[in-house]
Amino acid sequence: MPTCSKTIQNHITLSDGRRLGFAEFGDRQGKPVFYCHGFPGSRLEARLADGIARDSQIRFVGIDRPGCGISSYKALRTFSDWTNDIAELANALGIGRFSLLGVSGGGPYVAACAHQIPDRLVAAGIICGLGPVNVPGLIQSMPRLYNWGLRLAARFPGIVTALYPLSAFLFRNYPRRMLSIVSSKVAEPDKIALQDPELIRVLSASFQEAFCRSLHWPAADVVLYSRPWGFDPADIRIPVHLWHGEKDRIVPPEMGRYMAQAIPDCRAIFYADEGHFSIILNRIHEIWRIFQVHVI
Repeated sequence: MPTCSKTIQNHITLSDGRRLGFAEFGDRQGKPVFYCHGFPGSRLEARLADGIARDSQIRFVGIDRPGCGISSYKALRTFSDWTNDIAELANALGIGRFSLLGVSGGGPYVAACAHQIPDRLVAAGIICGLGPVNVPGLIQSMPRLYNWGLRLAARFPGIVTALYPLSAFLFRNYPRRMLSIVSSKVAEPDKIALQDPELIRVLSASFQEAFCRSLHWPAADVVLYSRPWGFDPADIRIPVHLWHGEKDRIVPPEMGRYMAQAIPDCRAIFYADEGHFSIILNRIHEIWRIFQVHVI
């Protein structure tokens, strides 16, 4: 069984005794931007922005969700529970206000923070974020396997939790092979992006780290995604920036459009020729400008 990364094992102990793992990239003395990783993923995914964060004097902090990487598992957790973890981490690091960025499966966690702790946020951004799958019509355009898995998780969460370790085993032990399989299912912009050596290296390390302690615990995310979020995006009262690729076949653009319409002050950009992975490689400098402008 692979062991967790020994080089980036920062963590705090939360008020309930759990461990929350995080990794810092960019400028350690810079302005703070917290990062909510995708699924499957871990704090190490934030390494993708190490260079641009360093160049722009931003302290980029990737955080393991409960049960992922070196963060302790939390039973029956909700998206809103995550906002408490984030706030505790900020307090422990001596940070008052911070910006927040989430990618893909990290999107709902950013939305939850924008809803629950708006006073702590300087800026909030979501890249190709997952939308609420219980909204009629949103799940239909997802890939068949994801569609099936989320529907199963909503009705029979115990079955998904029991079956997920097989997929987790493959992501942990054969991450590059899994990325190759993903590449065969996506649009051309993403096929090209998934040939990038640095993207492959970082995603592979992030996948392995996600399951370094357990093949079971990260499945809690799948169950959580399958259910109502517990808050209404229409009640978010701060601006949220959103970027989505029209050729995204993993999180379909319909989800981005739903969030853009649901959040009262959503500043959305849809790229006609970008997918799920290519948007990060090709548009990161455009996305990053938002945080450079807003970070104070």
